[in-house]
Order: sequence, then C-alpha cells, then structure tokens
Amino acid sequence: MNLANPKPLRVCFSYAAYAKNLIHYLTSSNIPVDPGLSDAEFSAVESSFGFTFPPDLRSILQEGLPVGPGFPNWRSSSKQQLEILANLPILGICKEVSKNEFWIDSWGDRPEDADGAARLAGILLKEAPILVPIYRRFYISSAPCVAGNPVFYVHGGDVRLWSFDISGFFQRIEFRMSGGGGEVSRRQTLSSLFAAPAWAATEARRIEFWTDIAERSGGSEAARGVLEVERWRVEGGGR
Repeated sequence: MNLANPKPLRVCFSYAAYAKNLIHYLTSSNIPVDPGLSDAEFSAVESSFGFTFPPDLRSILQEGLPVGPGFPNWRSSSKQQLEILANLPILGICKEVSKNEFWIDSWGDRPEDADGAARLAGILLKEAPILVPIYRRFYISSAPCVAGNPVFYVHGGDVRLWSFDISGFFQRIEFRMSGGGGEVSRRQTLSSLFAAPAWAATEARRIEFWTDIAERSGGSEAARGVLEVERWRVEGGGR
C-alpha cells in the first residue's frame, strides 16, 4: 500500500451494506458466523423475551449470526441460557444493591434490610428499557426501537457508555483469535478497513435509566474520546 497516497476508506450509506461488510470482516477474523436470522426467528425471539431488536442490530443479525465465544446465539442457545444472559445487567446491579454498594436517588428511600432493597431494585429495574446482549458484557438498548442507540458496558454496578451506537462498537473492537495450531492472529480493526458508516451517531442518545447510571458511575468511555485510542482485545475468543 502506498502510504503517500493511501487508498481511501470505504463508506457505507445503508444498513444492509454495512451489515454485509461487518459480517465479511468477522468471518475473515476467524469468528464463526452462521446464516442470518429469518423473519420467523426474529419474531420468535422477540415474542419470547419481550423486546424488539433495534433496526441496526437487526440488519446485522439478518446478514449473519456471529456464534463465536461471547456472542449470543439467538438460534441455538436454550431459552434459559439467553434469559440468563439478558438478565445479567439487572442481576448484577441487584447484587451490588444487596451489598449496600449501590442505590439510585430517584428510587426513593432505600429499605433498611439488604434483601428488601434488592427486591425493590429488581422491581424498579424491570421498568427500565431492556438491554439486548451484543457481545459478552456489551449491550444495546431495545428502546426506543430506532437505529442509533448507544452501546453500554455493564458489569455489576459498573455501567459505562461504551460507544454512541453499534457501528461505533464494532469500529472500536479488535479481535485477536487463536488458530487451530495455537497461534494468535491479529486482524486489522474494522476502522482501518472501512470508515464509520454515513449514518453513524455523532453523540449518544439518552436512554432512560441506563444513561443516568453510566453518568453516576462516571463511566462514559465514548465521551472521553477513548474510542480513538483504545481497543478491546480478545485473545482466543475473549476473556
């Protein structure tokens, strides 16, 4: 490649074109990808779990279903497995509440006993927008059901705004996968191959409850500009 006259990065103008490029990138990074979900499969998942996939995530999963370690397998995993994965954010926060390390002022007065506080937190959290798992501890809000919702990192009471939208998440992440012989191959990041899509969010949409929690934690990775200088490295399928 001529560094003095580098090849311009390709820009995607539609969700379908972006999804096609992303799935190709994941496949070339040795991440297993199954055929995309059908309309019937989307309907079955959404009916079972009570949420609707936002359009940008739906477009990706329609093009191909990543099934490598850490990715939710919406087709083959049991309902119980997917329920556990989808409920982890709420369970993690309730655990922190029970340890007397977490409470939100907007919830009102905290019950004196830890179990009562955790029960009340669980009830209140059920009213928050459902977070749809993307990869390991990264989630995107199902509401509002429009493209451009931010991606959150959720681990117990540690909630961070990770990227402005799902394209920002994949632009940022760097996969390093172990080959069959044990070697680790490092792939170029998506951002080095394709520019952010034309429709990429330039600021984070506020999501009821989750944005407030992220701000409370001081955990806005995107707002700090970390997107440009940090990568999430995944070796052998991730940790």
